[in-house]
Amino acid sequence: MKRSALHKYAIWWPLAAALALAGCSQGAPLQPTSSAAPSGIEKNFSLLTDIPIPPNSTLDVERSLILGDLDRWTGRIILNVGQGAPQTFALYQTEMTNFGWDPIMSVQAEVSVLSFTRGERAATVQIENRTLGGSTVSVTVAPRQSGPVPGAGTSSPTQAPSGR
Repeated sequence: MKRSALHKYAIWWPLAAALALAGCSQGAPLQPTSSAAPSGIEKNFSLLTDIPIPPNSTLDVERSLILGDLDRWTGRIILNVGQGAPQTFALYQTEMTNFGWDPIMSVQAEVSVLSFTRGERAATVQIENRTLGGSTVSVTVAPRQSGPVPGAGTSSPTQAPSGR
């Protein structure tokens, strides 16, 4: 009798765990956006008009913060994308320039990073693979730093005294 009860729990436990994990990945579905350049990406996500939103993306509402809208927003969006990190990296590397962003640097690695500027704003895109497929994208946009960086100091370098 104990054996059949354990067998029943052994069958239902993985199913319950899978349903619980599926519930954790809920997000707001997003419509893809595009630049004026033809690339097969539609421009339907009306809240943010200055960054690409890959197809099959959902917004992680709990981890995102958007202040403003259209091309005047600042903050961070977290997207769960239905394609792998290499494809997502290539999309942002191409599409950000089509949206008017000037590339500053990019590093493709386990956690890939791309940086851009556009007018008085800067954007950083971080991309990494998700465990269960697809990728996670974090896009942070903020006003560019103008003037000296606080704490960087303006003193000139000092020379070590000569040992004469």
